Amino acid sequence: MASQWAVLAGGPGNVVLREGARSLSLWCEPTQFSTKTPSPSAISTSVHFLAAGSHPLPCLGAPGRKGATRRPCDLCPLCGSFQLGQEFANPTRVLMPSFPKDDNRQVLGACFDFLLKHSQLVQGHRTAILQCMERVVRDNIGQLGLPLAKKIINLASEEMIKSSETAVGWKEAASNLLVALGSRFTEEILEDILQKLQPGVVPQFFVVQTLANLAVANVHGIVPYLTTTLQTMLPMFHMVKQDNMKLAFTSAMALFSKSILEYLVTADQASRPVLSRETFAPDIYTAYKVLFGTWLRNKDVKLRSAIVVALGHMVHLLPPERMDEELPRLLVGIMGLYKKRCEPCHVTQCLRNILEAAIEVTSHVPETQMDSLLPQLHHQACMPVDGQDPLSARNQQEVLQCFTILSHVSIDAVVKFLLQKLSSNNEKVRVGTLMVLNHVVSSGYKALESKKALIVSGMKQSLQDSDNKVKKVTAQVISSMGEHGYLQLEGGAILVDFLVQQCALIPDEGLGHHHRAPDADEVRDEDLCELCEGILGFLVSLDRMEDVLWPFLLEFVTPVQYTHALAVVCRCLEQVGNRKRRQSLQYVLLNYNERLGLPKPHTLLARLLAVSALPYAGQGRGLAALSLLQVLSPNVHAEVVKLWDEELPQLIQFLAEHREETLPQKLWEDKLFFFLSRTLETITDEKWTWELSEEMTRHIHNYHSYPREKAFLYKCVGIVLGQTSNKDVINNELQEMLLSVQHNEALEREGLATGIGFCAMTHLDDTLAKLDDFVKMDIVKKTASFFNILKEKLDGDMERVKSTLILCYGYVALYAPEGLILQRVEMHILDHILSLSNTKVLGIKVETKDLMIKLTLIKAVTLIAKAVYANRGKHLFKFSRREEVLSHMQDLITSESKAHLKSRVRQAAINACTHLIRLEPRLNEVESSDLIRTCLEAVFSFPPLDGDKRKDTRKLKEREVLHTETVAALHELLKEFLSQNLTSEGLEFIFKHVQEWMVSTKDHERERAVEAMLALLAFYRDRFKSVNVSTFHNLGVLVGRFVPRCADPVLAIRYMAMDALYNLLYIQVRYEGCVVNQPDNLVDHLGDIKEQLQNPDSHVLFQICYDIAKVISNKLPHDQLHPLLFALFEGLSDYHATCSSATSVVMNTLVRRHGASLKDHIPEILGHLQVGMPTIALEQVRFSVIHFISILTSQCLPGVLSYLLFRPLPYDKYTSAIWQSLAREVQLATTTMDYLLGKINDYLSHEDRREGVAKRPPSTGTSETVAVIYALNEMVSNPESTEAVVNLYPKLLGTLLLYLSFIVNERMSELQGKGVSKKKRLSLQLQNTPNLNIWDSSLEALKLMLSRGKTEEVAAAMEDEGGWELLRSPEDHQRGVAMLARASAKHGAAYLPDTVRFLAPILHNLHEHQRVAVATFFGELLASPSAQEPAVTELLVGSLLRGLDDVSPTVHWLSIRGLGNLAAGCPQRVPRYAERLLAAMVGGLDEKTELNHLIVLEAMAGLGKVLARLDSAQVRPILPGIISTVQPFFENESDQLRAAAFAVFGSLARFGEGQPEPAFLEHVHASLVSLVLHLNDSSGEVVRACKAVLQVVGPHLCSQGPGSLFRGELLEQANVRYWEFIAELSKVIVGEFPDKIGLYLNASMSFFKSMLPEVRGNAVVLAGFILQNLPREYVEASTDDNVCVAIIMMLHDVSPCVRVKAARVLGLHRGF
Repeated sequence: MASQWAVLAGGPGNVVLREGARSLSLWCEPTQFSTKTPSPSAISTSVHFLAAGSHPLPCLGAPGRKGATRRPCDLCPLCGSFQLGQEFANPTRVLMPSFPKDDNRQVLGACFDFLLKHSQLVQGHRTAILQCMERVVRDNIGQLGLPLAKKIINLASEEMIKSSETAVGWKEAASNLLVALGSRFTEEILEDILQKLQPGVVPQFFVVQTLANLAVANVHGIVPYLTTTLQTMLPMFHMVKQDNMKLAFTSAMALFSKSILEYLVTADQASRPVLSRETFAPDIYTAYKVLFGTWLRNKDVKLRSAIVVALGHMVHLLPPERMDEELPRLLVGIMGLYKKRCEPCHVTQCLRNILEAAIEVTSHVPETQMDSLLPQLHHQACMPVDGQDPLSARNQQEVLQCFTILSHVSIDAVVKFLLQKLSSNNEKVRVGTLMVLNHVVSSGYKALESKKALIVSGMKQSLQDSDNKVKKVTAQVISSMGEHGYLQLEGGAILVDFLVQQCALIPDEGLGHHHRAPDADEVRDEDLCELCEGILGFLVSLDRMEDVLWPFLLEFVTPVQYTHALAVVCRCLEQVGNRKRRQSLQYVLLNYNERLGLPKPHTLLARLLAVSALPYAGQGRGLAALSLLQVLSPNVHAEVVKLWDEELPQLIQFLAEHREETLPQKLWEDKLFFFLSRTLETITDEKWTWELSEEMTRHIHNYHSYPREKAFLYKCVGIVLGQTSNKDVINNELQEMLLSVQHNEALEREGLATGIGFCAMTHLDDTLAKLDDFVKMDIVKKTASFFNILKEKLDGDMERVKSTLILCYGYVALYAPEGLILQRVEMHILDHILSLSNTKVLGIKVETKDLMIKLTLIKAVTLIAKAVYANRGKHLFKFSRREEVLSHMQDLITSESKAHLKSRVRQAAINACTHLIRLEPRLNEVESSDLIRTCLEAVFSFPPLDGDKRKDTRKLKEREVLHTETVAALHELLKEFLSQNLTSEGLEFIFKHVQEWMVSTKDHERERAVEAMLALLAFYRDRFKSVNVSTFHNLGVLVGRFVPRCADPVLAIRYMAMDALYNLLYIQVRYEGCVVNQPDNLVDHLGDIKEQLQNPDSHVLFQICYDIAKVISNKLPHDQLHPLLFALFEGLSDYHATCSSATSVVMNTLVRRHGASLKDHIPEILGHLQVGMPTIALEQVRFSVIHFISILTSQCLPGVLSYLLFRPLPYDKYTSAIWQSLAREVQLATTTMDYLLGKINDYLSHEDRREGVAKRPPSTGTSETVAVIYALNEMVSNPESTEAVVNLYPKLLGTLLLYLSFIVNERMSELQGKGVSKKKRLSLQLQNTPNLNIWDSSLEALKLMLSRGKTEEVAAAMEDEGGWELLRSPEDHQRGVAMLARASAKHGAAYLPDTVRFLAPILHNLHEHQRVAVATFFGELLASPSAQEPAVTELLVGSLLRGLDDVSPTVHWLSIRGLGNLAAGCPQRVPRYAERLLAAMVGGLDEKTELNHLIVLEAMAGLGKVLARLDSAQVRPILPGIISTVQPFFENESDQLRAAAFAVFGSLARFGEGQPEPAFLEHVHASLVSLVLHLNDSSGEVVRACKAVLQVVGPHLCSQGPGSLFRGELLEQANVRYWEFIAELSKVIVGEFPDKIGLYLNASMSFFKSMLPEVRGNAVVLAGFILQNLPREYVEASTDDNVCVAIIMMLHDVSPCVRVKAARVLGLHRGF
């Protein structure tokens, strides 16, 4: 169906025509177009659109739309025409819009009217309209009415015969329109056309063409009128003079003949009387004589080709009696056209029609013309096919059809001719001949049966052809011959052999093969191979080929020259063999007597096993070999059939799960070795086993071109020898293995050594003896007999022979039995290895310089070390020569050039050292240092590959791999050292050797050093175990060394340095006790910072360093800040400016955040900086260091304050006056006091200072903090400080409170013998300086501050209630803080919000005593109704909630107590915080700390308080969670906790009142057993709690029995009359809760393991009574024997009371 335009409404006046993805917009009047049914005017508009061409004038826009511009396809309202876009520049491509079928008449009518009105329309536009009319007619011919049809016929007829000679397209469109109408209106059109076909007048061209096209378009409508037409036209043939009219008449005759032939074939469909062939024969013959006799001689090529085509159709309509007369001339004439300018395809097609016509009339003329026909057609067959010309391929097909027809004429002549042509020297002739022969064979003509043997014999000459094109067609012929039964004849196997040989072709990979332009006709070896593989696959699917292929193809399995074809051969054999095995196992058995060329079982096994080592090579020949092995198992040995049917499918499945890239080669070979071992174990014939070893050894010689398969065979021989006990065989085969190896092939040497190692697994002494014989042979001297022969066989390369022997000794050590190797490793193995690795010069051993010797020596040493380390007796074995070997390895490392890395000696030797240092005894520190230094220098020093610009990318990649593996070997060595001492000391030991390389001026040395340390840190982090560890004492030094590298000019170093910091900080997190893989948001932030490192901008880099410093300052322990800073000081003089600048940024950030913690180290810091300042090259860095000192010493007002604070204490009157004067100005006073308070807060908020730092020279040596307290005391004593105190009231109150808590904590630490250095010195100073009283001064400062802050009532309340004395006391300090909080809430409520805000962060402080003080203060505030401002309450609750996460149990306990106080201080706010409060209390129940008892008790008490203030709606959603949390405490060892837990459970009962919650009811049932058992608890408090709970929850059981029992007198005396109570309760349970009996029994049994003996005994009693009261039928049906058994087992309980109760219960049940 032609594509159509769809009409879419786009709004008033706008119509969119759309076809697929293309759309056009038409502008027309709104009245002209409707979205429903198009009007005639709209249709006219569309026709106008189709007729429009490129508008000659620009559109000026529509009226009323000033300046409007139209898209290229808009209709201009002014001129009424369209302007076509570029897409529609060719009008003939424009398609008619789609209208409803009922309106097609209007469309055609509109077109008709338009053409009549516009007679002068441009030719192209007229053609477009006619074409659209033709499409409408073709698509809607059934709906077209006769009147309109006649109009259109007349119009098209007139358009067609107009005299314009240039309007070819226009007239052709009119002709096509008439042809479209002719499918229905035949008579009307014929009437019109025949009027234009008058006798004696040559018609117009398009009249003839239209008539001819009509004949084809409407065969049954036109053919009956052709006799009349022909009679009119035939006389005109002699009148035609112009070639174009001759062409028209010729084409018309061709189409007339074609339509007649179609008419005759489909005569049964004719509605009129059927006309016969004889009706048309005379007229056709007349035309034939003109065309063949006269016009064919015309020189016009186009006309001549048309005549040939016409004759091909006409020849079938010639009178039979004229055929024998005309055929000779016709054949000769047509064949003669091959030599003239005529399309060969048309000639051949005509010949084919002529031959078919001759066969139809049984003419003998073709047989007489065979001698001329065959060469001509054969010549055409040999012509190459032009892929660009479709007629060329069609010509070849026509030629083949001709040969098929001729084979029916004379098969003997055809076969004889083709076989003769096979011996031609012309490659094209041979290819063409084979192609024809293939076609003839494929025809399956019965007459060929007698010629099959001749054809098979004739094909042999083609098998020797070396041309791939000939081979390709030969293979195709063989495929056809196999399909039609030729290959079963004698000689057929040779043809199959040819296919296998082509499959074995190895693709040419020579130089230039992949660079030349591909030739379309070229047949490459791989193409030929692929074709023959497909043919073999096709042949094997034919049942008739089974006996041809089996077992003939087995002869191609073992020869190595067929290795490339082995995959397809094995698959073919496997398919045939499987079909035969399904028939019977006997069909698979080979008869070696009938076919002497078949390979023997041992040979097959050796061959197929060898190629299976590389299963995916050669199109998966290994996989195919395994499949074939399973088929051949009966031929290999009868005993392996079952085993192989089990093992081989598993191996095949393993290969199916992998690909060549993912296959673990070592694992795969191990699986094959295991398969071979199982096979040998299954076959009990010893002779068969050593015969297999001999065959494998002989087979080895065939694999010189396949070193990997050969290496695998060596290993297989070793396994087979391991299963052999015949010593002669072992010696002979070992000798043959050693003689057959190519010593210059690494894979072979490796395979040989491994095979000998396998043999040594069971024959260690024999193997060593054989190797010793080779070692003792003086193969350097050309002695006579055997030794000289041996030297020649060993290729004369003594060094490589030695290398092979060294490797053999290494693998012997690796695979030797554990019980034997340790006694022989040094004397029998290591001696020979070291001896072979040296060369004698004048009797003196000289270390060899041969690379292969070095590498094999290193590998042998590595294998020995692995063997000793893996030996279970290694702890009793002392490797006495370990140091000697290790020294030798170090010598090999140092002997390598540091200027380049070209060999694997360095990497292999380091790897060997890694294995050697694992052996006992461990290296001492000196030896370890020496080895580490040697390896570091060897690896870090060689230059990178960047400067090595090589064109050979393959070698460059190999070098890259070698570099990577060498560095990796060093990392493994360092990791091994670290694993032997996996502590911070071990890490520091290695770091000492690496750190000097981290500051190298060479980029590659720094990069490798940082990479090595990063690898060690990652290893340390992964292997670190936080068991019995102290601290990460060198964290600061390590961090300080990596910080400068974060700004290194090399991006890779920056990345690795950041990763190193990340690992260091996570290691510290592990030291702090966090679990593995526990995330830390701060440390993880380094990952975000790392992403910015790629920006080289200095400002960005310094911002990054600032962010890094913030992370470090937050995560670094305070005791590491000092070593960190000193490590950073070294970075200030770094060679790279960015690194030193970044170091200064980090220093400043750290000191700004943690400067107060460095007080004891200031003299040392300043002294170090003073000495290092001259070494700093960058001015900016020196300025930054000065800024660092300024931050450290001048964070307060410079000069005066420093002097005042270090004046002797107590201050003299002048100093006091100065301090007081500072309080007169509000701003200064505020700033100064804030600074002083900051001093105290800095002191309080940091870790303890280290000892040993020189103090400043004030005479008294007292703490600066004491001076600050005295200074504050002096300042607030000035009445003018009131406003400053008011401004700083919250900070003053909080700071002094914390300081008092600090003093109390120090006194407590002193009393307990604890304390940290600086603080301890403070306490000692307070005791030993009589003139100073820090207690009085601090309390006086607090009292004065309260007075100046206008809260004298607070101080008075504290005085009246003795609060100041409580604050002094270490034991009652918390009570004093609580009293201060109550007084402040009552009399200083205005300051509370800011005070709370100031103290809230203290809950995150590092010091526990401060957090304890704040938690006490906050908790007491919540208990005070006067301090319940909403904002304050919110902050207090939030702070205490965060305090629940505190690591200090005391803070946790105080936080829970404070949260519970909210219910007393502000009960109306409890519902607002209900969810968080309940979560806090419930969370407290799960706390596992040293104060667990107190915390849980406090949590339960608080839970009770909070629950009392809540209603059911708030509690019910979380009721099950609360119960689930409380229930585990029912069985706690603590009496108080058990009682409290039961009490909380009872308080929850009110939330289940009314309609009981199903979940709560289930919890009641689940807890009922525990409540009942604890009624007889050893604790009276628990008993009372259980009774109270039972009385409360009884009504919730929805049953009268338990409720009345729990309210009765018996419950009150339950602990006294327990047995009686249990008996009554069990009756109630059995009677009223039969569905819960299982629950109660299981619950009772669960208490049999309780830690409390009373509970265990009570559980036995309850279970026993429940069983006793069960109805008999229920007992017989449901009683679980496990309960009885469990009660009986309780007779063995450790507690006597439990055993007594169990015995008593058993007495109730005789059935037990």
